[in-house]
Amino acid sequence: MEYVKRGRWNYVVALCSQCQTVSKEVRIDQWKSKKCKWICLPCAKKETYTQRPNVKEKLSRAKTKHGESKNKNSKGHWLYGRWQKMKRRCKEYPTYVAKNIQVCEEWKNNYVEFKQWAEANNAAQSLELDRINNFGDYCPENCRWVTHKVNCQNR
Repeated sequence: MEYVKRGRWNYVVALCSQCQTVSKEVRIDQWKSKKCKWICLPCAKKETYTQRPNVKEKLSRAKTKHGESKNKNSKGHWLYGRWQKMKRRCKEYPTYVAKNIQVCEEWKNNYVEFKQWAEANNAAQSLELDRINNFGDYCPENCRWVTHKVNCQNR
């Protein structure tokens, strides 16, 4: 092990514990806390993929039960985006927060229920989700799919 002094800190030139190549300089206190085991990035990646060969598969799939969320491999279903925006409006928009507008328990954590309701009520990508009563919550009884023009009239 080779010691290097820089400023007030002592450094150790760390060798990879697997391939024995110089990995990087590490502060001595951090080196001791890692119990003298350091692995370079290529070895760490190799170790990860040899121990768990299906890692790439799992990372490419969405972390949802329905698999319709937006990720780097897919654009996602347009209804999933509407569902997320509906929930975000209730948390972040000052007018919604002031009126205490919420998403019903049926839809709050269940995208599949929202999607089933939307498909049963003739949802289309060109339509917007509208609350019939502007002081009511987002729930199946208070929501409908309308054009932008009708949505602007319901204020």
